[in-house]
Amino acid sequence: MGLTLPAELTSMLSMLGYDWPESDETKLFQLAGEWTGMADKIGGSVEQLNSAAGTIIANHRGASIAAFADEWADAESAGRNIADSVTPSHIVSIGLMVAAGVILVLKIQVIVQLILLAIQIAQAVATAVATFGASLAEIPIFKMITGIIIDQLIGMAVDAVLNG
Repeated sequence: MGLTLPAELTSMLSMLGYDWPESDETKLFQLAGEWTGMADKIGGSVEQLNSAAGTIIANHRGASIAAFADEWADAESAGRNIADSVTPSHIVSIGLMVAAGVILVLKIQVIVQLILLAIQIAQAVATAVATFGASLAEIPIFKMITGIIIDQLIGMAVDAVLNG
């Protein structure tokens, strides 16, 4: 399970009109690892296929073997098509890792902003007596500023995922 919001901050986040992201960065990191593993397996399988094809071509003669050799050497052969899937698999893996990292950083930043808001509210309440309640007027401003910052953080996260 990914990073979860501490219970103390859940009400603050909903008070600002946001929900905690349901994205699980841990699962995304695991999925990225699966894609990397798949790419490695494909790469190993391609080497075995090339070795087996080379053995067949070297040890046999005839028209069908010549046709097989021509097909295997072709740029659109099955072996090359399989080998060509290794790089995209690594790219998908990298994309998933980046997305997971962005989600994790976003969650941490939201927690930091909520903690700062809690501190600001506590300060306003603590100084209410000394300021005859005037400091309590700061609380809506603190909430608005925190909401704007969270909007900006979400925008930056979406931009990072979509535009690199």
